[in-house]
Amino acid sequence: MARITGLLLLLLVPGTAGAQSIAERTQLEAYRDSLARITDSIPLLAVERTQLGHAAHELRDSTTAHLRLGFLALRLGDLAGHKHYDDAASEFQWAVDLQPKWPYPWLGLGLAELGVGDAEFSFLRGLQTALGKDALTRSANDFAKSAEVDPSFVGGLVELSNTALRQRINLRVQVALAALRRAARTAAGHNPDILLARARVEREAGDADSALAAANALVALKPTSAVALHELARARFHAGRSDGGEPWFRGLAMADTAAVALYRDDLRFLLPDSTMHAFDAGSPQQRVRLMRAFWQVRDRDALHASGDRLREHYRRLDVARRDYRLATTHRHYDIVERYRPAQLDFDDRGIIYIRHGTPDRTATVALPGLPANESWLYTRPEGPDLLFHFVAQESVTDYRLVASALDLLGYVGTLRLENSGDLHGGNMAIVNGPVSRDSAAQLRQYVGDLARSHVAETILRSRLGMDPVYQQMLAAGSASASHLEATERAIGTRSIRIGTTTDSWLPEYTRTLPTTIGLFDVGGDSAHPVVYLAWAIPASALGPGSATEPISPRVKAALFDARGRPRYALDTTFAGTARAGTPAYLTGVVPLPATAGTMTARVAVEAGDAGTVSGRDTIQEPVLGGGLALSDLLLATRATGMPVVTPLDDTLWIDPITDFSTHSPVELYFEVANLKPGQEYHLELAFRSPEHASVFKWIAGIFGKGNTPYRVKVTRRATGTIDRVHQQLSLEKLHPGKYVLEVTVSTPSGEKRIRRQDFILH
Repeated sequence: MARITGLLLLLLVPGTAGAQSIAERTQLEAYRDSLARITDSIPLLAVERTQLGHAAHELRDSTTAHLRLGFLALRLGDLAGHKHYDDAASEFQWAVDLQPKWPYPWLGLGLAELGVGDAEFSFLRGLQTALGKDALTRSANDFAKSAEVDPSFVGGLVELSNTALRQRINLRVQVALAALRRAARTAAGHNPDILLARARVEREAGDADSALAAANALVALKPTSAVALHELARARFHAGRSDGGEPWFRGLAMADTAAVALYRDDLRFLLPDSTMHAFDAGSPQQRVRLMRAFWQVRDRDALHASGDRLREHYRRLDVARRDYRLATTHRHYDIVERYRPAQLDFDDRGIIYIRHGTPDRTATVALPGLPANESWLYTRPEGPDLLFHFVAQESVTDYRLVASALDLLGYVGTLRLENSGDLHGGNMAIVNGPVSRDSAAQLRQYVGDLARSHVAETILRSRLGMDPVYQQMLAAGSASASHLEATERAIGTRSIRIGTTTDSWLPEYTRTLPTTIGLFDVGGDSAHPVVYLAWAIPASALGPGSATEPISPRVKAALFDARGRPRYALDTTFAGTARAGTPAYLTGVVPLPATAGTMTARVAVEAGDAGTVSGRDTIQEPVLGGGLALSDLLLATRATGMPVVTPLDDTLWIDPITDFSTHSPVELYFEVANLKPGQEYHLELAFRSPEHASVFKWIAGIFGKGNTPYRVKVTRRATGTIDRVHQQLSLEKLHPGKYVLEVTVSTPSGEKRIRRQDFILH
């Protein structure tokens, strides 16, 4: 009750004429703070009734009284309902009429406009927006006026900045920017709230240097503010700097509830649900550890330097905000729009862009009656490629994901096309003679279907090159059209499922470097597992001077354990070795430390502006004491392979190009692990041709002087826990062609392992 009595006494203090004094501003801010602490509308309504009685007789011309009534009505609007915002707007307008040079009436009027909001009906909302009469524009104009009449007025400047940043159309960013720059010449220019607002608005306006200067000044004033550190990180990222991660993580470590909300808002478009739940439930230090691990995995998988993926995420957020922001928060979905995200910040292109970046290829088609549309293709080395189709049916600024390019026709048009089974005009017979009413209706439908089929053909032609299915659909007859349409739709459905739940950012190159990459889990021991990375680049791809000038390609690699955690990273240059034979290659090999069990690896090889990235390869290193294990199969000739001396002083021959002459002996090497010394096991070698189902003749005498002309089966005794098998193969009796070498090992107890290696003979 004491707090309510105090509010009433404040309301009854008459305002002075002329400029608003510092004391009056201080008293008004104290009044607003008191209102903010009250959460029950009933006593506030009593105060309002009392004050309205006084205002009608004694305080009619008191600007301060109308301001206090206005802020009281604003608080009632927050607690008790929408109509109080209209009351607040009336009070603030009265205050504006009395004192148009005071900033507080304009501030209050802007806040009341935000509370009043826009019209309930979508048509009227659209009309308001088109005319610049929407709530955000009205309030931004009022906040701008408060800053105009008093350039040092902090409250108006901050509200103007926040409103400008919230606007989706009729943007007032330049108005806010001009006001903030004017304020920089006043005492308010060093206020932390103004510096934060200016850093954000300068960044939104695209002035990276000014945004960074404001953020640096803010952190100098508030070095332990998580909000300030978050803004400094964003300003550095916006400027393209690589050191934004340091303040980003430092701010996260000390973030309070308000700062955590800022971080969460940035991450919600990317983090999986499980990671977001852990982020929400964790302590500050747990959040830091969680996010360091999250970004490290992505840095390693993308073969970028530490911190690059976090910077790229903020670059994508900036692009999405600039190019793919939704103009409205009211979305209604068509039956073909199966992806229905909860967020209302960006259209569906923005979500895909934040997750996967710039597409490798885009396509669109413009025809009368067709909605705006785009298709995006992302090629992936591990496959499958991702193909997204976006259609702006409801609004030209709201692109939605659909499963098929033919969904451009809308649900009814697509359904009719599917039922007709023919993309080239249907198969209805038209007869001569009088046309009945039913026949006329059929004819009109036929003509409509015919038009749709020609539009469909144009759509398919616009997507040629994005996937082979579009060429197949154009060439198909009615018998296979439905099957191909289902295939094309399945590609889109799969892409939506993968694309909206994963993210990616692989290195991009001006041109592709046609590199052969091999990973071989051989050559180590149980204490020190090794994976050999080998690569070969055609000399012709390196330019005319590659035969005489030394070239050192850059090789990047990342190894991950079975849980996806980074275990080893490589980023260095290697002097290649010229591979004998024609065509000429530049080759190299390097050992990578491995861990027992299942691992995955990604590799990139670069030379100048050219490069190539591998998919995620799986490596299976034997687990000490586990079951029978068989390594990769090494096939190479001594003329073209690279000799490698293992830690056990064993020499291996490694060649990522398994292309041999029938006249050159081939070195075969592999390892059988987890045996007991002296243990017997069975070994079988087979050569098969993928082009034929039959088994080709085996080469006699591969192991010793066997007399079996069709198959090689031997029994061996292990020399240790790892039995290393070296053998030279003569392939003279095999005809040129493609082959698969299949090695099978088995034990008397029934354990069995098989490995295969493709190769070509010429």
